[in-house]
Amino acid sequence: MNEMIQTPTLRATKASSDFSGIAEAITKVGHSRGFALNCGMLAVLCTTAESDDEHAALTAEFLTFREKYMSAVSPGTDVGDYLSKFPDLAPHRRVAHDFRAALAALPDDRVDMTRTQAADLARCARCDVLPATYIIINRLSDHETEQIAQRLIKMQEKSALVDGMLAEMTRIGRMIGLISINASVEAARAGGESGRSFQVIAEEVRSLARQSSDVLGRMKHRISEDDGDVVKAGRHTTF
Repeated sequence: MNEMIQTPTLRATKASSDFSGIAEAITKVGHSRGFALNCGMLAVLCTTAESDDEHAALTAEFLTFREKYMSAVSPGTDVGDYLSKFPDLAPHRRVAHDFRAALAALPDDRVDMTRTQAADLARCARCDVLPATYIIINRLSDHETEQIAQRLIKMQEKSALVDGMLAEMTRIGRMIGLISINASVEAARAGGESGRSFQVIAEEVRSLARQSSDVLGRMKHRISEDDGDVVKAGRHTTF
């Protein structure tokens, strides 16, 4: 009893907009694995109970995990709809549904099976359902890794494009600086009132060039930090 696999309550729901995809599918498939193992173990314990009270307590637990597994693997759930996108997982999903069918054939209010039948149920959970769920989880994990890698590539491509734009903006900023210098020279040559007006304009242009340079510097620093985060994220995609 104390060795019972602890898994959170899983409620079957129709496909909905809040279904989060791979991560949730992996979690729910993992839960169903625990439910199946508990069903097999409790079935054996029920058929070997030494007292009516013990049998009643074990039966209640068995029926609870039976309902959880049947809800988790029932057709039309969000996880089932999602897994249908992976045709190669069909044989392994069939194993899970066959185990559900075996549970569905049992009475809803008692454990009515022989020790041999209980042992067969436990063996099926351990030797059939458990490997099938591992395969499903590994397949989903690999797919998630591929998706993350593709997103990282796209982010790197966008980063390269932004780098090119920043380089062009830097070039334009330098040209503005050169124009301001030339304007200052021409203002000195002109002298007088017109020269002073020309000098004011030159100073404004030079100030604009400095501001542009500062903004570009901050943008480059921020982008370099984001690139570092992308690299770190890529290092944590393996399972």
